[in-house]
Amino acid sequence: MNFADKLKELRKSKNMSQELLAEKLYVSRQAITKWENGTGLPDIANIVAISALFNESLDALLSEEKNLMSRQEFLYRSVTQYDLECAKEMELHFGTAHQVIIERTASEKIEVVLSSNKLHYLEQQVKVKIEENKKRMDVRIRHTDDLTDLAAKRDLFVMFRIPQKFVAHLEITGQTENLKIRDIHLDNLEFGGKLKSAAITNAKGHIEMDCSCDATYDVDTFAGKLDINQWKAVSVVTVKNSTVACRRMGKNVRFLDTDNQLMDIPNWKKLKDAEKAESAERNADFVLECAGWKSELKVIRVCN
Repeated sequence: MNFADKLKELRKSKNMSQELLAEKLYVSRQAITKWENGTGLPDIANIVAISALFNESLDALLSEEKNLMSRQEFLYRSVTQYDLECAKEMELHFGTAHQVIIERTASEKIEVVLSSNKLHYLEQQVKVKIEENKKRMDVRIRHTDDLTDLAAKRDLFVMFRIPQKFVAHLEITGQTENLKIRDIHLDNLEFGGKLKSAAITNAKGHIEMDCSCDATYDVDTFAGKLDINQWKAVSVVTVKNSTVACRRMGKNVRFLDTDNQLMDIPNWKKLKDAEKAESAERNADFVLECAGWKSELKVIRVCN
């Protein structure tokens, strides 16, 4: 179901008129009509507001829009495969892309899939370079000078399929509108760069997001630890099918609940608080840690 149909279904399930929904979102009725007709999508702030209003995850709201790559409905496509023979630390540098997907593969090859509906000369404009030594492998995606970052950010989709048994530590860098991490269990996965939204689905391990910009995170069925390191940023984490314990680090870091009320979260830099929080973390599926400076993290728990 696409976003337009999903929004209409959610609104009607609450016996809500377009006018009332518009009032709650502080937008015009014409905007609601446009969204429900499929002639436009709300910006990220309104999508987050709709998610909170209807208690619906971001991934569920945008499942069809975000999963184009999974259905391989692209006009242009380029695939690079590379055999792995032993475990290595891996760095993935994707530059700029509209969407990046990290997922597991049962194969012993790393696979890099580049896709687009508008980049007619995709294979000539975007190249994959792989370098390795005994311990590490670097995968870099580079585009020619005639492909602008703006075009790549709008029209380039990237999928990395990772042979899980050969990779324990994974570092990812770049700029993207949306990052999806799914169906993968790694000891460590670290992202550094810029993004607007991230979805973590059926994953396990320690995931660290170094991203000093406002972002939304949709977490569905996750176990381990999720670190969000940001400076002067306000982000939203929606949690589904998992229990979470929150931990704050750094200075002037605050957690907010669904109603935008401050949450009383222990600071692990204080021994007394650390002892108090330890038992709660043991009973949770994952620990959500926010570190940095002058940052806020809103946590929305979606009940099944």
